[in-house]
Amino acid sequence: MRRPTRHPRRPAGIVQAFVGTVLLLGTTACASAVGPAAPTAARSAVPLPPIPVTWTMPTDVSAMLLPSTGAETRWSQGLDTFTTLVANAATRSCARSRGLAEPVTTPGMFFRVMDIPDLPFIQAHGFNGGLAPGESASAGGAATGRSTPGPEQQQCFEDGARAMRELKDLYAPLQAQWFTAAASLRRDQEVDAAYRQLDGCLAGHGVQAKGEEAFFALVDRSIQAADAPAVSHLGEVYATCMAPVEAVREPLRARLRDGFRAAHRSDLDTLGDSVPRKVHELEERYGLRISFPSP
Repeated sequence: MRRPTRHPRRPAGIVQAFVGTVLLLGTTACASAVGPAAPTAARSAVPLPPIPVTWTMPTDVSAMLLPSTGAETRWSQGLDTFTTLVANAATRSCARSRGLAEPVTTPGMFFRVMDIPDLPFIQAHGFNGGLAPGESASAGGAATGRSTPGPEQQQCFEDGARAMRELKDLYAPLQAQWFTAAASLRRDQEVDAAYRQLDGCLAGHGVQAKGEEAFFALVDRSIQAADAPAVSHLGEVYATCMAPVEAVREPLRARLRDGFRAAHRSDLDTLGDSVPRKVHELEERYGLRISFPSP
């Protein structure tokens, strides 16, 4: 399993940070990068329109921590994005208390889990990871002048990282184990057989790409070229061509999660209390509100 960070590359600009939403593979152990935003890219990107959200946390946090379907990954996306919002809020609060210029941070965005693709959402919205409510793409790329923060600003970024870890350290270790287990299904014989049909399906829709890596490289180039029709078409094709893979993989993931839940029941019972409590505490502390992508 490939394991990029929450922002899979440290790109030359915010454009490629958006592209990285497509390439995330579903590990949260090293997710939610905290630090100054990358400089503004020279090229324009396909615009990121707002996506619909829901503000209600699921009553059963296991669906949020251990997503088994693409739709369930919307819960985990919201939780992970909330940790970024917390980090940014704590960083800005520290800067204000020290009389520093407000640090420019990477905006909170919803990042998908490629090993558990949300095909209906991709069909409807394409490869738009989506900004969290109230976040602005321009804010992440508006920095001018020195790109490296000074010592005091760096201390504020460290404050943000600590605030983020108050929540993330609760659930990330267990969730990382689950994403690793889910990714292991790629080696299942039935899943592998379904994947072998992917290239032919892509070619049948006019997309010349050998495998997912090549496909996402094409998506990357189309986004950087601000070719919105091409990006939209690629989203539709991906949703269509990956459907047979998910038809095989989804029931396997469901059974795998049943066993994972049983093996970690005590941990999940603890997290069922501690995660919502910490989320609400951080919402109150920083004036935030958790949200989740909605169809």
